[in-house]
Amino acid sequence: MSVSSHLNPEPERRLWIIYEKVRRSVEWTDIKLGALTAFAAGQMVLIKIVVPGGPLAYPAMALLAVVLPVGLLALSPIIEAVRQIPFIDPRMDKRHDGDCLISAHDIAKYPQIELVIRLDKYLGGGVTATPYYEDIVGQIVISARIATRKHRLFLAACFLTGVVQLGLLCQLAYR
Repeated sequence: MSVSSHLNPEPERRLWIIYEKVRRSVEWTDIKLGALTAFAAGQMVLIKIVVPGGPLAYPAMALLAVVLPVGLLALSPIIEAVRQIPFIDPRMDKRHDGDCLISAHDIAKYPQIELVIRLDKYLGGGVTATPYYEDIVGQIVISARIATRKHRLFLAACFLTGVVQLGLLCQLAYR
């Protein structure tokens, strides 16, 4: 019996599947962010044309003006920093045994070393066999952090846009 006979025969394939799932999450969030940012810009133009002097026009314009830089920040390369970004990254001390190790949000909570050990157990062994696999895990961690950052900024932009929509709906209802 060889030394590596206990190892999972396909840790690389499984790691790449996790990586692709996380990358798709980043791509879909980029699409949604682009659409929301374009919607906010269009909404600003619409407010300026339809209700230029309404009591809620200026607060709505101000909130939508905040959505634009949030969307641009989320789509910029700045968000792809390897280090932790305060207020955007999930806290590292909030890990649980029940974390889903194929979910970008849960993966982003782990440092690379700890995630290598967890994935080795999760996938049935083989991840710690070579530094190559550990590098794939590093790419998974970085992509998960990017996906989580973009998703959080998307939620913030959605909240601000939703507040504007409610305000405009109230203004149209009371006309």
